[in-house]
Amino acid sequence: MDTALKIIRASGRSKLVWLLLVPITAAVAFVRVAVATPGEGTVGTVLNRGANPDVVKIHTDLIKFKTRGPSDVLIVTQTWQPGGHSGWHTHSGLVLFTLKSGTISVFDGNCSERVVNAGEAFVEPVGEPMEVKNYGTVPAVAYFAIVNAPGAPGKDDAPSPGCDIP
Repeated sequence: MDTALKIIRASGRSKLVWLLLVPITAAVAFVRVAVATPGEGTVGTVLNRGANPDVVKIHTDLIKFKTRGPSDVLIVTQTWQPGGHSGWHTHSGLVLFTLKSGTISVFDGNCSERVVNAGEAFVEPVGEPMEVKNYGTVPAVAYFAIVNAPGAPGKDDAPSPGCDIP
């Protein structure tokens, strides 16, 4: 019999176990919510998500790209209203980003700012925290492709690394 089951089934102890587990679980959930930094004034729309069952291996003179198994590809559009921001987040997969209109500031985990203007593109770093903000007076609209492990979310909330972003 599993040790955890023995503890829960032990007479007189099951109430104690539940009395300890419920507050601990609630506290962990609260801390997860408390450290997340939700965005505001931005809307993202998944235009399409497709499953690729194949291993991908592309090697040209300029591009090298490889997966170790099946992957999902997401095509997303994101709009930041003036003053809108993404909230701190990470991506677990490759993100190819292009800004169609407006200007955004992209902050990394070291609090460094990169200004991206309409018509520019970049590759977002995998697994590194970032925050995107529109300081402009017009909406900023982006399109991006995300290559992820099957079923992985497009982004994950992340705690602020302590940057003072106005």
